[in-house]
Amino acid sequence: MKKLFFVLCVCSFALFTVCHAQSDAPWTVEEIRLVDKPGEIVTILENGMVAIIKEHHTAPVAAVRMYVRAGSIYEVDHLGAGLSHLFEHLLACGATENRTEDESRQLIEEIGAQYNANTSKARTCYYLTVPAEHAITAVNLIADWVTRPTFPQDAFDREWGVVQRELEMGSSDPGRVQWKLLDELRYVVHPAKYPVIGHQVIVQELSREDILDYYNRMYIPDNTVVSVVGDFDAEEMLQVVKKEYADFQRRAKINIVLPQEPDVSAPRKIVKVMPELKGPARLVIGFPTITLQHEDLYALDTLANILGEGKSCRLYRRLRDELQLVLGVSTSSYTPAYASGTFTINCVVKPDNIDAVQEAVWVELERIKNEGVTEEELDRAKTQLKVWHIRSNQTAEAQAGRMGEDYISTGEAHFSDHYVGNMQSVTAEQVKEIAKRYLLAQKELTLIMTPVPLAKSGEKQDEDTEQSDIRKVTLDNGLTILLKRNPAAPLVNCRLYFLGGLIDENDQNNGLTALMASLSVKGTESYTNEEIANYFDGIGGDIGASSGNNTFYYAMETLSEDFADSLDIFAEVVLKPTFPQEELDKLRPQILAYIEQADNSWQSLGQIYFRNQFFVNSPYKRVRTGTIDSMSSLTREQVVEFYNANVTAERGILAVFGDIDVDATENMLREKFSALPQGKSIDLTKFAAEPKQTEDRFFIKETPKPGAVVFVGYPGMTLNDKDQDAMEVMSQIVGSNTGWLHETLRGRQLVYYAWLFSFSPLTEGFVGATAQCEAEKVDEVIAAIREQIDKAARGEFTAEEVARAKSKRIGAEILGKQTNSDAAASAALDEIYGFGYDYSQSQAQRIGALTLADIQAVAAKYLTGPITVAVVTSQPDKVSKP
Repeated sequence: MKKLFFVLCVCSFALFTVCHAQSDAPWTVEEIRLVDKPGEIVTILENGMVAIIKEHHTAPVAAVRMYVRAGSIYEVDHLGAGLSHLFEHLLACGATENRTEDESRQLIEEIGAQYNANTSKARTCYYLTVPAEHAITAVNLIADWVTRPTFPQDAFDREWGVVQRELEMGSSDPGRVQWKLLDELRYVVHPAKYPVIGHQVIVQELSREDILDYYNRMYIPDNTVVSVVGDFDAEEMLQVVKKEYADFQRRAKINIVLPQEPDVSAPRKIVKVMPELKGPARLVIGFPTITLQHEDLYALDTLANILGEGKSCRLYRRLRDELQLVLGVSTSSYTPAYASGTFTINCVVKPDNIDAVQEAVWVELERIKNEGVTEEELDRAKTQLKVWHIRSNQTAEAQAGRMGEDYISTGEAHFSDHYVGNMQSVTAEQVKEIAKRYLLAQKELTLIMTPVPLAKSGEKQDEDTEQSDIRKVTLDNGLTILLKRNPAAPLVNCRLYFLGGLIDENDQNNGLTALMASLSVKGTESYTNEEIANYFDGIGGDIGASSGNNTFYYAMETLSEDFADSLDIFAEVVLKPTFPQEELDKLRPQILAYIEQADNSWQSLGQIYFRNQFFVNSPYKRVRTGTIDSMSSLTREQVVEFYNANVTAERGILAVFGDIDVDATENMLREKFSALPQGKSIDLTKFAAEPKQTEDRFFIKETPKPGAVVFVGYPGMTLNDKDQDAMEVMSQIVGSNTGWLHETLRGRQLVYYAWLFSFSPLTEGFVGATAQCEAEKVDEVIAAIREQIDKAARGEFTAEEVARAKSKRIGAEILGKQTNSDAAASAALDEIYGFGYDYSQSQAQRIGALTLADIQAVAAKYLTGPITVAVVTSQPDKVSKP
């Protein structure tokens, strides 16, 4: 046998030598096709880069994503410095040998692209989503950034400052603090313990030379996956990718060995007291688990679903509905590819209830270890996963992201598809055994974030794609119905909108619409809250109701095979809600906690304060969630009276989009909704006009949160104003994430964000600019905002800026109508506001017809005259009245 092996080796070497000698070209590795089927290619190119190309013809859209195996865990000598994150800031839309930053931004706007980048522990992603006609340009842009960056010193200085502001703002953000502390609790030696953004004191040590070194070491073809999905020919797009990355030469890859994280051998706990945390505490109970490709993955994810996914899950029913110990609870099994993961139970809870919640959680964990799970629970978990996979895979960008993420993590572009299939074989006995194996008291990880010290806190602190046109039907009672067949995915989305919301409320009952909508799904004449939740969780569907500024709505999405049965429940929710008192008693604390927590968000805190000060008579001085006072006093009787007065056919538009038989669906809807009472239309003349302002107004509010948020506002327009399209384009130029405000204020390292937007409700609204900054920089920020707005009011736009902004708005319109939900909502809202259901279809034409003079006119009309300034800050003494 040894002799035969030697002969084969000699023969193989001789054959290679002959073939190589006969070729004049140097020997190279050819492209390796891993997947090669009609419409899809997964291949390793000659330089070692992986290309994933897939056709997706549902909409004229293309998504380009570039993944680089360069995340915070690979920073070697710079661990904890956030080097990957700072690098991403510089590379995305950065200067190259071919383009300046401004030229890249101009091109992005010209092609109507949505672009961004993000960094995680293990990879960085750069992406563009564009109308399909610009797919080649999108590939070129990202290839240019990745293969030919120049990293100018001034750009480094600017983004270095931006990251400092981001770190400062994140230090008081409960979500960011929670995940940072959880990583520190979970990992001892593995670099996953460091936050992706880094620690500020280490970030401040970084230099441009560190960026250059990191690029040369990590941004190589062997670390790179490009994923392109959209409305194009796959073979032709592959040639485009090859061309754009032709000079991305293979370089030596440094093998970074990550340390093995030791097993957790004893319980660990962190208690973090955050006085700035408004409302309830956050409790996380965790357990160490496995890496992504471990065989126990499927049973662990099933266990997480059964325990904490949906309103019918075990922990939700027991802890929230029955014991009323938590305001919210969810469960997840996080299994990264680079390290063993964590099974977590996340609770929102009053500080006084933390001990009781922990005890109740352990009762449920022990019950599942001893009794196991039911076949019904198991089937529900599998169905939910299948439906989630279908839902999350509808758009081009979703598919590009999924396949790219799958490959960079596992080396298999269809890992998620196989994952769904493997989940179906999980048994109830496996789930029971998994709970016994991993949910162990001796390995428990506990993180508590609380606004007040705890009584005992001695712990460490700190295939058929043919679509129909929209069919419009009006029932005898006045209800308008919109129907559209879209069989691209086996899903159906229902959205029933009613004019209402804030325009039907006053100071005393503010929040009543939102309360009524939420209670609608908590019980009907035929179904209890639990039955509704169990049914939709069991089919992987979704049902809900909510409210906004001008409307409130009911929404449902299911698989097409479940639509007919689900419609019975949806119709009952709309037509026969019972608004149970016991559900109101459970829901009220949730809403009050949400209102109280609003102060945790700078944007929410600032907007609520600004609207309340800006408006005098308008119903829009209030916000949809209501106030502590109003929500504390609302009664069931008020909810019932409000429902009877406002859920009426004359105010409603019902849109059903998806994989439906249009005729059959129309018949079902006629049968179900003809009983909706006719009612009256809304009289908007009942609102007194806003008083005309003759001078600037200035308001300031103090907050304990370190930092500040600024709003500068001008009187605006109504929803039906003919200037809406021009205002959108003007706002894109001045106030988008590539606009004047953002670029100027971020460039001066004054703010973390700065935007300008138009709030245009049914009565007069406002045009507002907002920014988040440090308290001591408020005066400078206000001055800088006014400087840019005055520039706009003077009409100092260029024809090129207008052209790019128009393209950006047109592109956003195309990209925002890919799912049934998006399309149904757009058509219903256009119809209910009186534009006609197909109004959005002509938006591209309307925007395209706008001229430079139109944009100058709308800016001069709305950005002049008295202003209203509202500031929320921790240091009001450092703010001067402008």
